[in-house]
Amino acid sequence: MKHIKFLIIILVYTSLFCCKNDNKKDVEITEDIIKSETSSNCPKYILDQKKNNLNISVLLDLSDRIEETKIKQKDSAYLSSLAKSFVAHVQHKKLVLLEDRIQLFFNPEPSDEKINDIAKKLKVIFTKNTAKDQIEETISLYKTKPSKLYDLAKLDAQKAGGYPGSDIWRFFKDDIKDYCIDNCHRNILVILTDGYMFYDKTVMKEKNRTSYLTPKSLNQLQLNKSNWKDEIEKKDLGFIPATIGLNDLEVLVIGIASHNDENNYAQDIIEVYWKKWFDEMGVKKYKIKNADIPSSIEKVISDFILKA
Repeated sequence: MKHIKFLIIILVYTSLFCCKNDNKKDVEITEDIIKSETSSNCPKYILDQKKNNLNISVLLDLSDRIEETKIKQKDSAYLSSLAKSFVAHVQHKKLVLLEDRIQLFFNPEPSDEKINDIAKKLKVIFTKNTAKDQIEETISLYKTKPSKLYDLAKLDAQKAGGYPGSDIWRFFKDDIKDYCIDNCHRNILVILTDGYMFYDKTVMKEKNRTSYLTPKSLNQLQLNKSNWKDEIEKKDLGFIPATIGLNDLEVLVIGIASHNDENNYAQDIIEVYWKKWFDEMGVKKYKIKNADIPSSIEKVISDFILKA
């Protein structure tokens, strides 16, 4: 009888020991999964679809460039094309996998609350609970609202006695990572600008690098010769990097324009400035286009968004 009791004790102990080890393994696996999902701030099934989850941000340059009626018309058409590509992407996804968004930013923030209200309406988030009519409404929003936004921005500038400029440099330094980059998504920033950067509260110079570029400052560089690119490299001209580590961001810049009768290479110089800036900040993919007709830019936008 004693032998039987001893045998039972051994069996129970062995069983408990095995269960303890199995539970330990289960805990370790669970903790790894939780740790993985916590670090990414999204469920695994969403993270697995990262490249298919669009997080599109639009940064509008509301400087004096928008004084021209044709700029407002072109920008509105560009934004309409962007919305079409965004919706086309969403419509090809299964409803349960919807995790896509598009939003609008300015820097500095306009003083007119009506402008900010329009921006809020243009912030669209699609999830598995999104109704079909909400998806289709996005195209309508981006077709009609931007034009009203530009009209309000012009009135705002008239009341203020002039345009404050657009602080694109500071947006990259202070806001880009918080506002435009999410590790559960494919992050795309679309910038509508003529390529010049200036804001009176962000005027910095470090040797031959600056936080700004204007038609006047470009002329002072004396680059109106065929060897202008060599001179840029030799003198290390360019923008001061505003940040680093933007490897999880793609950038599409639309609207580059010369506005300069004194330098035949102005547009090319502007593009090189931006390319150098993106490279030094670690942007993994970018494209820079001039202010072409909307029908041509529509294909550029579609290819950039839909052909990852």
